[in-house]
Amino acid sequence: MPKKIKIIPGILAKNQTAFKKQWAKIAPYFDYAQIDIMDGIFVPEKNNIDPQKIKKLTSQHGLEIHLMVKNVAKYISLWEKSNNVKKIIWHYEAEPDTTALLCLNDYLKKKKIKTGLCLNPTTPLGKIAKVAKYFDTIQIMNIKPGAQGRHFRPSSLVRIKKLRGKYPNINIEVDGGVNDKNFSKIKKAGANLIVLGSYLQTAKSIPLAVKKIK
Repeated sequence: MPKKIKIIPGILAKNQTAFKKQWAKIAPYFDYAQIDIMDGIFVPEKNNIDPQKIKKLTSQHGLEIHLMVKNVAKYISLWEKSNNVKKIIWHYEAEPDTTALLCLNDYLKKKKIKTGLCLNPTTPLGKIAKVAKYFDTIQIMNIKPGAQGRHFRPSSLVRIKKLRGKYPNINIEVDGGVNDKNFSKIKKAGANLIVLGSYLQTAKSIPLAVKKIK
């Protein structure tokens, strides 16, 4: 049975001011969102989004945190304390050690927080063959991580299809470069969680933008 498609607005903001602006645009239309965290090491860009400073603003929404960081454990410790954080996603490339990956995964699940493992566009799917089944979600990046508005890589569709064929019951999340031109292809390939970043932020009307892709 096909998994239900869910649209997740993505927030990639360089600072608190930008975060508030982006949040205000999507918050009335969604009850759940993804927040990108960058450390300036794993990716060149850096932001300083403090979980405590956005706590009041986001308290009525469920959150998933996409960690584009090198020191994964450090950032997990910052975000796991927020009651509305439902899922934390981090990159395989930041922590490729199997034992460490599974330890982080087990730790979060004991805290009742779902887990996601993210792959950069050039990382072979085979790299996560031994650990994928232990995660709630596998997130495929369509673009090089670290910025919104970059172009979608068509090769991602093949990766999504292969992943769905191997793991029919896992959540496959797709992030980066998604718009009304490729949304249906991504869905058809097998993704069921689809992050929309700049597509929503640049839209004149959020409801119309969502209607257009559906």
